[in-house]
Amino acid sequence: MTEEMRAAVYLGPEKIELRSVPIPEPAPGELLVKVRAATTCGTDVKTYRRGHPKFPPPFIFGHEFGGDVVKAGAEVEIFREGMRVTANVFAECGECFYCERGQGNLCVNLLYNFGAFAEYMIIPASIVRRTTFEIPAHIPYAHAALLEPLVTVVHGWHKAALRPGETVAIIGAGGPISLMFIQLLGHSGAGQVIAVGHSAPRLEVARTLGASHVVNAHEQDTLMAVRDLTHGIGADLVIECAGTKSTWETSVDIVRRGGRVLWFGGLPAGTKVEIDAARVHYGEIDLLNMHGGTAKDACEAFDLIVSGAMNAAPLLNGELPLEQVELALTKMIAGEVVKMVINPDL
Repeated sequence: MTEEMRAAVYLGPEKIELRSVPIPEPAPGELLVKVRAATTCGTDVKTYRRGHPKFPPPFIFGHEFGGDVVKAGAEVEIFREGMRVTANVFAECGECFYCERGQGNLCVNLLYNFGAFAEYMIIPASIVRRTTFEIPAHIPYAHAALLEPLVTVVHGWHKAALRPGETVAIIGAGGPISLMFIQLLGHSGAGQVIAVGHSAPRLEVARTLGASHVVNAHEQDTLMAVRDLTHGIGADLVIECAGTKSTWETSVDIVRRGGRVLWFGGLPAGTKVEIDAARVHYGEIDLLNMHGGTAKDACEAFDLIVSGAMNAAPLLNGELPLEQVELALTKMIAGEVVKMVINPDL
């Protein structure tokens, strides 16, 4: 008789159902992991609200996790039963046009892996080979689960190429991505870090983690506030983390001439962004984009977690059982929490 497990299954926009499904069997090269902690993220929120372009429902969602290896498939050499592990949500093939040019995040064979909001999940072979890591005993499962979002932040951090002493404005501050960026910027010698957001409690977390100034966009005009803080010049670097059309446009307004904008937050396909072409062209403003991260970024991100350079605790706001995944996501949507931990053992 096939053993079964509980899993949170996404059925469509704002429809989640806890189901009993068979525990999967690891194929050669794969790992079966008992999930000990799975953290919610912005991608989960977007999926919950409007679906996912790569995963038609129904499917088990969630992708940030820490857990124990229960069974290793044939051909797995590094990992064994009982190891505490985490893994990135994807891994490049290492052989295609983009991988050969160091752009593994754009790999044409990129394999995504969802399924963390369940008692057990499979780690596919390509991810086992390239972006799966053993969690040291001193690192909590939930802290290790932050690997995937941190991989993207590390990738964006390298794209932005911060110079010591630069003024950075972060739009969408208070979310997990922005809070990770703020910490990396502090370690990298940034000058002023201006955090722009809408949630007063979250902005205070940003201040605690290193933001020099916080701007509540509900109460202040973002453009005027950033200009006041930069003597009318604008920020050297603007990192957009909110993922809205208006914040993409605002990011171009508040950067200085000769500055850089990193559009981190993704927009739905077909979205048209309006910017002042003359300001961008004659002001020599560099517009940067990014998606995901490489296996190299994953290694760097994991080292940041293990070393304690990335303070994970302020990003995690309590635990809920599998039955309350939907509640965890609605709390994120309402701005009540940064991230929640889903604990299948509760």
